[in-house]
Amino acid sequence: MAIPANQVRAQFTQALVAVYKERPIVTQFLRSFFPSVYKNTRYVSIEVQRGYEKVAVDVLRGTEGNRNEFGISTQKIFDPPMFKEYFDMTELDMYKVLLGQTDISEVQYGELLAQVTEKLGLLQDKIERAYEVMCSQALTTGIITMNNGENINFKRKADSLVDLGSGDYWTVSGADCYADFEAGCNFMRQVGKSQGGTINAILGSTALQALLTNSEFLERQNLFNMALDSVRPPQRDAVGATLHGQITAGSYKVNLWAYPEYYDATNGDSTPYVDPKKVILLPEAPKFNLSFAAVPKLIEAPGAQSVGAYTVNEYVDQRKSTHDIEIASAGVPIPVAIDQIYTMKVVA
Repeated sequence: MAIPANQVRAQFTQALVAVYKERPIVTQFLRSFFPSVYKNTRYVSIEVQRGYEKVAVDVLRGTEGNRNEFGISTQKIFDPPMFKEYFDMTELDMYKVLLGQTDISEVQYGELLAQVTEKLGLLQDKIERAYEVMCSQALTTGIITMNNGENINFKRKADSLVDLGSGDYWTVSGADCYADFEAGCNFMRQVGKSQGGTINAILGSTALQALLTNSEFLERQNLFNMALDSVRPPQRDAVGATLHGQITAGSYKVNLWAYPEYYDATNGDSTPYVDPKKVILLPEAPKFNLSFAAVPKLIEAPGAQSVGAYTVNEYVDQRKSTHDIEIASAGVPIPVAIDQIYTMKVVA
């Protein structure tokens, strides 16, 4: 069945959005700790109030009791960065084939739709990698570096950003990697008020090698009749990440993850998402989110704001003879419970 050429654009736009929405979003390991939330405004905000774990004190019967006062919560407002990627659909081979035709077959229509969807997917992957880099920066330094210079600083406590120092790096004989893990777990539990005794440790490539050759680590592995550690050959348990096993650090269980994934930086260098010399500690269910703000449109466009992770738009320029397809997104990872992150540099 043929489709009249003058009806193709309207049907194509609707079909493109429908087909695109069915495309799975690329799953990234670091982003998996930041569940997505969606807002219909330009800015996103969170309410922060530090918790405590005080114990009630008994009182004499008939007395007033203990008066409690609560601090005022702090609202933090963020302006998520905007991402826009587009391409000119007239450059596609199928678009050129269809130029000048009065009727377009369903096969040709489907091929054009498939080509455009594929290209949109590649552009979405670019933005997904940007979000993964932002998550990495939040977990490593607490500062997201933006190209426009408007960096986002989550103001992590200095005690959560640890450099073990030359005498305590894991490559030094006698350096106690287990004590270092326990110190990080204690910080997240006592300061970050995280719950649960199982912690995720994401190790950079050099840090993992240093751990596996650490003298204290190797000495414990010789305790054949004790099952404190369960370090096994790598097994894929998440997209891009590798679970190497679990160790015991004080009262905690620590899952050892490696993330041997890279992206192409703006200078062309292949760059790891996780700093090779650092270890990132996180609770099993940290209080983080990836907040998506609304993507603005012109007032005359139907629907002034678009709520969701991504929007797809098209623009026809008669003067330039272009038919651009654009994908846009405005999101930012927010570590709401900022003290539930502990980063340590373990190699010189």
